[in-house]
Amino acid sequence: MSGNYLCIDLGTAGLKVSVISEAGHEICSASRDYNIDTPWEGAAEQDTDSWWRALVACCGEIREHSNDALSGIMGIGLCGQMHTQVYMGSDGKPLRPAITWMDQRSRRLLDEMAQEADALKLIFDQTCNRASTTYTAPNCLWVARNQPEVWRSTQHILIAKDYLKYLMTGEMLTDYTDAAGTMLFNVAARTWSEPMLKLFGVERRKLPDAAPSSTIMGRTTPEASRALGIPEGTPVNNGSSDNSAAALGCGMAAPGQATLIIGTAGVVSVCSGEPKADALNRIACWNYCLDNTWINLGVTQTAGESLNWFKRCFDPRDVGEALSEDVFLAYDESASKVQPGSGGLIFLPYLNGERTPYWDSYARGVFFGANLETRKQHFIRAVMEGVSFSLRSNVDAIESLGVQVREIRAIGGGLRSRTWLGILAGILNKSLKTMPNANPGNMGNAMLCGMALGIWDSVGSALDAFGVQNAETEVSPIPDEAYEKNYRVFLQLYDDLKATFKVAVE
Repeated sequence: MSGNYLCIDLGTAGLKVSVISEAGHEICSASRDYNIDTPWEGAAEQDTDSWWRALVACCGEIREHSNDALSGIMGIGLCGQMHTQVYMGSDGKPLRPAITWMDQRSRRLLDEMAQEADALKLIFDQTCNRASTTYTAPNCLWVARNQPEVWRSTQHILIAKDYLKYLMTGEMLTDYTDAAGTMLFNVAARTWSEPMLKLFGVERRKLPDAAPSSTIMGRTTPEASRALGIPEGTPVNNGSSDNSAAALGCGMAAPGQATLIIGTAGVVSVCSGEPKADALNRIACWNYCLDNTWINLGVTQTAGESLNWFKRCFDPRDVGEALSEDVFLAYDESASKVQPGSGGLIFLPYLNGERTPYWDSYARGVFFGANLETRKQHFIRAVMEGVSFSLRSNVDAIESLGVQVREIRAIGGGLRSRTWLGILAGILNKSLKTMPNANPGNMGNAMLCGMALGIWDSVGSALDAFGVQNAETEVSPIPDEAYEKNYRVFLQLYDDLKATFKVAVE
């Protein structure tokens, strides 16, 4: 079998489609954005039709670019935003907009559950994680209580990328990575958890079966094939969460390897050969897209977005202009003129609450330590250092579980700033390898699809075929005592302000 892969990355803000050759080269790509709707404070929903429209539009653009780009497709690989769920009726159509992972509507339900020690222990024992608004299950409970007519009519609940697969094939199946993100899945046993289903009031029949990520789950229907302009009956891979696909696209395949992403959010994922649950409830433990493999994962909610926020607030000439990755290049020189430690200025990057290791939706951003000598460039560098401190706190938490971080592969728009890359290496005190691939999610999709089709007999063969192990640049750490001092203050500031954050927000 030879040909190309059609790879789909269904993100939170947009969808990207790439045609990738069997040698791992991106032939062409297209992308479309869509909206996140906020019908009330704390809600974050999406129109499921916007995903399909984006996919059709991207395939149309690719056909315009190359008449035969889609004619030789041998398989479709895809990944998508975790947790986001679609409620479907008996006719297979959505009953309401999808509820995304950003949605906070279940906060009060979880506050009630937090008073029940037995429930919290059950959740941790079954899922290796703590409950939060991010997960699917609390939203299911919210819909059951607040939209009973929708809940009574719900026959199927699918995660975002699984809904897209359903539109292409008419079949329903999820994978272990997205199942882990529902909080209804036993992460260690890799099966739906009856105790969790009972706790959150979800009938098992409403959920699809779960299978490994590299599994052909169906073939495109005549209708979908015509809409997308691809051969009828094209195999569709089961796929994975977008985080897992991107990590695989960076070459993360062995215990101790890690991937660090600085995009809108900051994410550090570390591979493990067994589930490592965090009894202190700081770090997530999810299934990975490779068989018998798990990840420990930490998320800084506003990483690159912290710098975008600074630009919007303090560079009036850019207000109203579209923000892009160029913000990282624009501030690179300014930050490079400031010594490590930012003159004692410390930034807490909690502009929209914080996920790991605190899971604190009340936390807020703070600049601490400004004085008469503090200039704009100090604030810029402090933002970079503060985000890096937050990522270090996650790495420290992961390593405290006995997972040694041996190698970090770094990607994301934030690392276009060479200054920030050096800051990050120094604060983590670890070497960073930057990756030449600007689209790791779809590269991971292609590898998983090739494994499902039997083109490669192992992940190692796929990585070798795609040349993923060849890092672009290795940045060695330059530790500095100013980093260590400020990191200790950074941690203390959160502890001191935690109660005040809640008082100020409520």
